[in-house]
Amino acid sequence: MRQLIIAFLLLVGNTCVKAQQRPQFTQYMLNKYYENPAYAGLERSLSIFTSYRDQYSLLLGNPRTFYLGVDMPFYLWNGALGFAIYNQKSGILSNTNIKVSYNYVTGTSYGFFSFGGRLGMDFMNIDGNAIITPDGSYEGVFDHNDPFLEVVKFSGAGLSWELGAFFMGKDIQAGINLIDLPSHSFKFGNSTFNKSFVGNSYFQYRYFLNEELELIPSFMIKTDISVTQIDLGILGRYRDNLFGGVNFRGYNSTSIDALSFIIGTNMGKKYKISYSYDFGLSDLSDVNQGTHEIMLSYNLQKLIGIGLPPKIIYNPRDL
Repeated sequence: MRQLIIAFLLLVGNTCVKAQQRPQFTQYMLNKYYENPAYAGLERSLSIFTSYRDQYSLLLGNPRTFYLGVDMPFYLWNGALGFAIYNQKSGILSNTNIKVSYNYVTGTSYGFFSFGGRLGMDFMNIDGNAIITPDGSYEGVFDHNDPFLEVVKFSGAGLSWELGAFFMGKDIQAGINLIDLPSHSFKFGNSTFNKSFVGNSYFQYRYFLNEELELIPSFMIKTDISVTQIDLGILGRYRDNLFGGVNFRGYNSTSIDALSFIIGTNMGKKYKISYSYDFGLSDLSDVNQGTHEIMLSYNLQKLIGIGLPPKIIYNPRDL
């Protein structure tokens, strides 16, 4: 909470502050469109993902994030369209991000290559009413009894963008995404809010142990140049129905954050539900009860498109 108060003081003091990285999700390997706009449409049908994440549960002012993403093929433009929105509340700070995306997809003998981007807006606000000071009066009229703090709300809005590339092969998937490059800023109350560049890369490999069981190891690297974070995970899927796995976040004494367990299942042919729990490994583990994350996804399971149908490839062996 002390850091949030300092951030508020910087804002009212007309000082420039820097944005943190956008919300992270433990189940990044199950919702690739959130991490990379170039993944849109590669599931070949209308896909909808919704997630709720309660990070560092029971810690005062802990980050809580809601996400909704929709993507679908758009054959008229040889690619796909997508829409995403998330809201994260962390202490007195709230951020709502809304974006739309387009990506171009081309097929080769090795697999599909996709290139695309997202463009949208960040809507941010800080609520001074949520600050509690030791000498404040909060019955009736709020008064912090502090010469620097005011009972006011600051808000601001600015552009946000991403550029991504993704490859989907038979057993290998890989992608890279550049967010807010170059870094930029927008007005936030009496101050300037700087959004710094963030980049991430993703890789996964699918290995079949037998006809019923497959293993999918994956890793994600995120960096804003000054700070780097790594996620290493592995999922097992049984009969393309039940799935579960583990994920480890961090690589040294200053970045190790959590060990996560993931479990999920299909609900019919079109729906999937999954849940993950992060066991904290950092110093914050002494003051919170872990991180909960639940995700529900839907896939139409039907080839769709607007305009022209997908290209038909004829095989003379079938004539």
